[in-house]
Amino acid sequence: MTISMQGNWTVAVKSKSASYPQRFVIQGANSGNGSHSGTNDTSVSVTGTQWSISIQNDPGTGWQASETQLKFPVKTGSNYVFDIHSNDAGGDSDYNDLILTCSTPVNVNDFIIFGNVTLYGGRCIFNPCRRFPWVIETHPALERALKNPLLSDYIKTHYPERVPLDPEGPVTLRKENYFKPMVLDLSGEAMKPNTTLAYRRTEGKKDASKSKKILEANFSESKFELINSSASIENRTTALSKDRLQLIESIEGLFFSCTTNPGSNLTLSFEEYDRTAAELMGGTYTGTGNRTLLGDTITDMNGNYIFKFSFDMTVPGLEDAQDIAPGEDVNTIIFPDVIVKIVDFAPYQVLYESAPFYNIPNLRRINLCLPESILPKDSPTCFNGNLIGSLGNVFIGGDQNSTGSFSPTNLTRYGNSNYLEPSGIISVESPLAGFGVQCAAWRGTIDMKGCMYDATKSAADNKIKWYTIRIRRAGTSSWVYVTQNYKHPKYSNRNLPNYIGDDVGPFYPAPGSTLDGSIPAYKNIQREIFVDGEDWEFSNLSRYMRLNTLLHDIISGERTPGRFFLRVDGYDTNGAHVSGATDLIALFIHNKELNFAMTTPTFNDPSIINVGCGLFHLTDSQLKTPITFTFKATENYEYVNEYGVLDSRGFVDNYHLTIGRCPSSTITLTSNLGGDITFSGSDLLSSGENDSNIRHGCPGYTGTQDDYMTSNAVGVQIEPTPSGPGWILTADGETFSVYTFGLTANQRVTNGYNNGLSGTYRASGRIMMEYLAP
Repeated sequence: MTISMQGNWTVAVKSKSASYPQRFVIQGANSGNGSHSGTNDTSVSVTGTQWSISIQNDPGTGWQASETQLKFPVKTGSNYVFDIHSNDAGGDSDYNDLILTCSTPVNVNDFIIFGNVTLYGGRCIFNPCRRFPWVIETHPALERALKNPLLSDYIKTHYPERVPLDPEGPVTLRKENYFKPMVLDLSGEAMKPNTTLAYRRTEGKKDASKSKKILEANFSESKFELINSSASIENRTTALSKDRLQLIESIEGLFFSCTTNPGSNLTLSFEEYDRTAAELMGGTYTGTGNRTLLGDTITDMNGNYIFKFSFDMTVPGLEDAQDIAPGEDVNTIIFPDVIVKIVDFAPYQVLYESAPFYNIPNLRRINLCLPESILPKDSPTCFNGNLIGSLGNVFIGGDQNSTGSFSPTNLTRYGNSNYLEPSGIISVESPLAGFGVQCAAWRGTIDMKGCMYDATKSAADNKIKWYTIRIRRAGTSSWVYVTQNYKHPKYSNRNLPNYIGDDVGPFYPAPGSTLDGSIPAYKNIQREIFVDGEDWEFSNLSRYMRLNTLLHDIISGERTPGRFFLRVDGYDTNGAHVSGATDLIALFIHNKELNFAMTTPTFNDPSIINVGCGLFHLTDSQLKTPITFTFKATENYEYVNEYGVLDSRGFVDNYHLTIGRCPSSTITLTSNLGGDITFSGSDLLSSGENDSNIRHGCPGYTGTQDDYMTSNAVGVQIEPTPSGPGWILTADGETFSVYTFGLTANQRVTNGYNNGLSGTYRASGRIMMEYLAP
């Protein structure tokens, strides 16, 4: 598919062995853009920071992208050279239909990194591609590593902030937004100085007033002579202590077999990393050194990648009395340290970051192993998939509703261990979602993903050029077209300042037929990347909308939950509806917060003095005075369904009302909620959930409204038993006590990514009391 390129290259046709017409398309370059014939005399000089190549063929039904494979670069004479092999729509798979050769002059400050990317999983503790140093790069791997005594001691010593210790319990890991790698640099790799190469210019002088292309020629290797090198020493085993040798032996025994898959169509970002002073002195790797973005590249179908960058760490005018005559033009090149990252757009987030690869020479193979568990799970290609294939990470099974029917049979979408009911309620049981929930509503922004380019069909048979999305509340007759702006990044633009992606839509195309210029439609970028060779990024390619449900659930200014129908339609280049390109599902959308509150607990005797800050003074006669407050955790809406019936269905998952006491002496209290309770430290006053909320049933639950038959707040009165000693155990020598009350609740709502529950609602209050001796 799309081959990513960086810097200036000459692209030439090496050979053509195909009956179909061939061409290659350059996009995103400063010069050389456009379509170029796939004939043996074609050669194009391309300049630019970041651009792409797409090889295409025409089997008689129009141009479409060919499959492509990278061959690794080699240094041939004064050039770096590599080939791109392609396979067209013909019956063979020999990848010789059109072969391009890319070449660029060798410059002393140009670097090319290449290799293969593998996704690993299973029992791996350490990155299987790294030795000296060893790298831990996922939370599950760290948890397993801490079970080894030697490793645990090392990690707690060198990364104490990552493993906070609880002296009264087990180790609790601190989880960041993404896992920063933990480097076990037992051989002092980071302490070794970067290699420096001193060059004497042998031809001409550098002219800083010239263009970038001429400046690159100024650094051509042919114009320099290497006069001095301070290469780092490769002996990694010198001066290792006995303890470290034992730890190395222990680590090597923990390299278990990993499951592996090719890292196809991944966008890799590269940064130059400056080690901190502490790291250079042998300190723990922190990742806090200065960084410089170098650029990006995309892996091919086999996970192979090539990345070129110019890193101008030249130090002009450096002179050495022994080797260099005064006034000679000398440049010293410093080899960089490089970090590899996987980042996502919309929203921008770092998914993965490698430990540094130290001391990178001008041409270096680096095979990368990336943890499969933290990378995007969606594939850029699909096979006979539904238009609405998943919502977030929740796969939507069943047959595509290609007739747009409202019948319960067509709206029942069971499959992949997930269950979307005709009511729009979802139960998630598939481990692929990363969470499980029963009988949940939908909330917030939902990523719509699906198959708009079927890999089992030819390019000519993949007719969807445009698509529309419509939404309609059940019980109403009018569809509303979705007009949200949706963007997706293009590879050649991803490093532009403030770039957040190119528009996918809405546009108002007018090719004819249904699309007459008045209907908001979106471009099918899945087709554009596979047919037109557009350099859209593969990451999240199956996603075609981030549906903001908050834009669609308001009635008369009030956010109102309810059942909605969501419909997607596909249209061809002529604006006509593509036969069968319709899908329709039901969603129960619920963006209403809980009716949740708890008042401040207080004594029901106004004569008890609050001396400030919630501290009450109690006399002997007041030690058994009741404490009162109110609480509620219930739904905050009344839902009249499309049949005009008040639907009492609720999505409260649970609520808990607790009491705590300090000191934690055992005490017996009585309340109007459940009689006597005897506890030490803390206990439960009231709680609720409905275990009947299981797929296919889903009766709902409204929390305190169901349990106490009121939508209002529930009054609580709690007090010591008549025969008990009172709030403060004065007979035990107590003169002071604190009682705390806490209320928590959750709703069963999801956007396809969370844990199936809302964030936890929390309220708390406390009352402090001091005994006044007579």
